[in-house]
Amino acid sequence: MRLKDQVAIVTGGSSGIGRETCKLFVEEGATVVIADLIPEAADDLATKLRSQGHNVDAVTTDVTDMDTVQNLVESALSRFGQIDILANVAGGSAGPVIETTYGLFAESSRERWDEILALNLYGALNCTRAVINHMIERQSGKVINFASTAGIIGMTKAAEYAAAKAGIIAFTKTLAKELGKYNINVNCISPGVIGTDRVLQTTAEDMMHKFKSGIPLRRLGEPQEVAQVALFLASNESKYITGENIVVDGGFTQGTMGY
Repeated sequence: MRLKDQVAIVTGGSSGIGRETCKLFVEEGATVVIADLIPEAADDLATKLRSQGHNVDAVTTDVTDMDTVQNLVESALSRFGQIDILANVAGGSAGPVIETTYGLFAESSRERWDEILALNLYGALNCTRAVINHMIERQSGKVINFASTAGIIGMTKAAEYAAAKAGIIAFTKTLAKELGKYNINVNCISPGVIGTDRVLQTTAEDMMHKFKSGIPLRRLGEPQEVAQVALFLASNESKYITGENIVVDGGFTQGTMGY
């Protein structure tokens, strides 16, 4: 098993990419702490995975609130004694935890900026800050951040989201430089358009066609395809990789125009 005897925290772990990441991690032998703002969803997943014989905990966590993040880390250390992997999956530009809506930057509000940056940038900073001294003390660890192709090529009507995700990429590269001497790997994944339940349920048919036509592979990615990259980065197979941003987008950032 690729993650045997490892303890992982996965934020945003009850749905979408986070859910698939939790499932893959436990299948590969990890103990997983599902950190999520929606306790019912996290508890349901934890119950399901425990029924399959896996070691799982669920901790209600708001990644934008440092107090609940500290509680998450203290709970994991108290119960399991170590944290080997941190997967900062929590994020998004819409959905149940975001109250403001998409719009052109010229029409945006400070409320929107603060909300998006808190979830998509400060959330990862909070969780990493809370975990990192433990990893430094152990001289070992894997931090896996989640950005987006929006942070690479931009995203119309989501300037603040694109800015936050670009920040995650820069944060990853900087932290890799700072923590390499402690044998801590810090990497990033930038998904493109992924067919999570939320995307499939909320995207109009014409927009879905537009998405697919702009992707060389002509389909949306699947959450488990992104989770497989997270598994690789969490495993020893990636032990000489740090500071990288791995794009999982079906070629979307390359465009569809050929020569």
